Amino acid sequence: MYKTSMILAAASVLLIGCATGGSGPDTSLQAFQQDVAAQDRTSELNDTLMMKAVEGSGSHVYRVGAEDQIRVDIFGVEDLSREYRVNGAGRILMPLVGEVSVSGLTLSEVERAIAQAYEKDYLKDPQVSVEVTEYRSQQFTVVGAVSNPRVYSVSRQTTLIEALAMAGGINDAAGSSVYLTDRVRDPETGRMGTRTLIIDIEDLMHNSEEYNLVLGEAAMINIPRGGFVYVEGAVAKPGAYRQRADTTVLKVLAEAGGFVFESDRSDVRVLRRSADGAGWEERPIDYNAIRENPGNDIALRSGDIVVVDNSAIKTGLSNFGKVFQPLAWLGFRPL
Repeated sequence: MYKTSMILAAASVLLIGCATGGSGPDTSLQAFQQDVAAQDRTSELNDTLMMKAVEGSGSHVYRVGAEDQIRVDIFGVEDLSREYRVNGAGRILMPLVGEVSVSGLTLSEVERAIAQAYEKDYLKDPQVSVEVTEYRSQQFTVVGAVSNPRVYSVSRQTTLIEALAMAGGINDAAGSSVYLTDRVRDPETGRMGTRTLIIDIEDLMHNSEEYNLVLGEAAMINIPRGGFVYVEGAVAKPGAYRQRADTTVLKVLAEAGGFVFESDRSDVRVLRRSADGAGWEERPIDYNAIRENPGNDIALRSGDIVVVDNSAIKTGLSNFGKVFQPLAWLGFRPL
C-alpha cells in the first residue's frame, strides 16, 4: 500500500508539473524581450515625423488668410494700388468693386480674383500683382500629448506633419489618433467652412501623401492621451491596460504577464470596433511571426481587445492534474 501511494504521489507531481509548471507568466527574459521589441515605438514615430517634416518643408505655397495685409498693384492705376487688410471674413474692401474674397487663395489666385472683379465694368485686361506685407493669419495650436503644446505662428503654409514636428513630436502618453479642426475653402462652392478630421497616427506616418494635409486657418491640432486596451483569456493578468501610441500586441501581452500554461499561442486575435461602430472586426494574430520579427507587430487602438484562447488539450491536462493530485495522496502515510 505504501509503495502504491508513493508511486501515485510521484505520478501526480509529474502530471501537475506538466500541467501547472508553465501556468505562471512567461519568464522574465521573455517579457523583457517583448517589452524591448515595442518600447521604441514612440521614438520611431517621432523620427519618421521629423524626417517627413524636413522632406516636405517649403514645398507648399502660401495661402492668404484673415488679418493678413497684402499689397495690390494694378499696372497704370495708382489710385487702386495700395495695401489692404484681409478682414475676419477673409475679404478685402477695394474701391469701386467692393469686397473681394481672398482667404484661402494663393497669391496668383488673388491676382486673378481682383482682375476679374475690375474687368467686368471698369478695366480692360488689368495687370495685377499681389504680395503679402504682413503675415497675421498663419497660426495654429497644438494641444494634448506632445512635447511643446502651444500656439505657433508661421509665415507660410504648414502641413500637419510639420506642425507636429514644431511641437516636438508626440510623447509616450499619446493615443493613436490626431484630431484636426480648421477653416478651409470648399473647392466646389468657394466658401470658407470648418473642417474636422480624425487621422490615425500610423496612417499619417506611412501614407503621408494622403493624410499629411495642409493646415487651413485657425487650425487646432489635438493629440488625445491614450485610452485603454483589454486583454482577456489565457494570460496571467487579464484586464485593462493604458493605450499609448507605442502600444502593440507584444507589449500588452507582456504587460498582462504573458501566457499561462493553458493558452493556445496559435489562437490569438484582436477584436476592434468596426468603422460604423455597429459591430466588431476580428483579426487573427500570428504570435510566433511577430515575436520573431517585431517589425510586423500590430499597433493597438483604444478599445481594442486582445483575446488569447485556451488549448483544449492543455486545459484537460491542467484539470486532470487538479483532480488527480488529492487522489494520489489518498492513503499516503509518511513515516
